[in-house]
Amino acid sequence: MTRDFETLAAGTAGVMVGTAGVTAGTPAACAIGAGARFEGLLSFWGAARVEGVLRGEVAAQGRLEVGPEAQVRARIEVDALVVEGAVEGEIVARQRVEVRRGARVRASIRTPRLAIHEGAVFEGPVAMDEAGAGREAPARAGKAASAA
Repeated sequence: MTRDFETLAAGTAGVMVGTAGVTAGTPAACAIGAGARFEGLLSFWGAARVEGVLRGEVAAQGRLEVGPEAQVRARIEVDALVVEGAVEGEIVARQRVEVRRGARVRASIRTPRLAIHEGAVFEGPVAMDEAGAGREAPARAGKAASAA
């Protein structure tokens, strides 16, 4: 992973892989803090929270939270997504998507359950599929990393 952090420090694309065995109600074990910028593939298990800037792709088995000041432009495939900030791209959520008050989403969404709160802004097509967004869970992060 050292090479990945050096790549990010140089301002080019990188890969971040993590495993986070967290349960509902616990803080995110993986985070991109306010003022941080990440470009590349973010892969995790459990929960992650973005407060900074994320560009690229998210492939995870777990929950992604996008904080109120966050800016995300990515293809996102997760179990659950909660948006309070700005998201552009493509969203596939196997369980649900929640767009909270103040959020700005410009994306295509495919999920079995969608909640858009009053005061949120959403633009894009929606496909609701009871079969868990019609996708298989991504390979375990450890297996994906070992294949690289």
